[in-house]
Amino acid sequence: MLTLRTGDIEAVILPDKGADIYSLTDRRTGVDVLFKSPWGRRSAGPWPRAASSMQRWVEAYPGGWQVLLPNGGDECVEQNVTWGYHGEAALVPWQVLQAGETAATLETRLFTVPLHVRREFTLSGAVLRLTETVTNDSPQELEVMWIHHPAFGAPFLEHGCLLSAGCASVLADHEAPGTLLAPASEHRWPHARDVSGGPLDLRAIPGPDEPRSVLAYLGDFTSGYFAITNPRLRLGAGLRWPLEVFPRAWLWQEVHAGEGWPWYQRAYAVAVEPASTIPGHGMGTARAQGYPGVRFAAGQARQVVLEAVVFEADGPVADITEGGRVQLA
Repeated sequence: MLTLRTGDIEAVILPDKGADIYSLTDRRTGVDVLFKSPWGRRSAGPWPRAASSMQRWVEAYPGGWQVLLPNGGDECVEQNVTWGYHGEAALVPWQVLQAGETAATLETRLFTVPLHVRREFTLSGAVLRLTETVTNDSPQELEVMWIHHPAFGAPFLEHGCLLSAGCASVLADHEAPGTLLAPASEHRWPHARDVSGGPLDLRAIPGPDEPRSVLAYLGDFTSGYFAITNPRLRLGAGLRWPLEVFPRAWLWQEVHAGEGWPWYQRAYAVAVEPASTIPGHGMGTARAQGYPGVRFAAGQARQVVLEAVVFEADGPVADITEGGRVQLA
């Protein structure tokens, strides 16, 4: 593990597993804001490997924050090779190029697509800045899904937490919307209708004793940000991202609702996932439904900067601007 810290925050990075951000801790309160899976972090091996790509990805999932490349959701066949569930990048080991007290640089080359991926982490004050560069190493054009998967959990999450986002619309997943929203239903953020037609405020995060599950897609962003605030702890965590590459965000909630594998009603997680593409059922499905992926010309490199910030607040957030500056509502 790599541990980066300032006087305000501490981040733990996993080079052997996707260069994941495993934890992000506010040093004022000692609270790690990120979700942890019930089975926890597993070593790179050897251990039994599941038969399907979905089972393999979930088996290796420790919680925290991943990058999903070249695929998101269901596996599919592209360029005569299977792109596994949630892609390859979060499963493979990464090489550490540089590591210090407040910064680290890691890279990897994928096998299922000719992509070179470089992640540069820099901490400053209470802000984690992630500069991610993806390069097409081949002379052929590529189309991929590119998604960030930060999930938040207890003890940061609890009843009374508030979700703020720079979006205007919500689209429930057409296949697996969860227990709260009707399949393919459309709503205006933050006001929605539940499956029975009752009013629903999506800004209110449920407590652990309020079972629900959600898979939906936030859109029509005027500012690429979201934030979760815990008024009781006076603690907030938020993320800012470029809409040019990530015009939408997946909204995932799993609140002690999922019966059977993998959760067995043990997970309490909320995630807002900046995404190039919807829905969460693989590149082939996204393309078929008219949602193209990110295109890379021969030899093309694309760079994005995401900024995560932990801050003190007891109310909703109006925006997060460059440098991780939080504007309260």
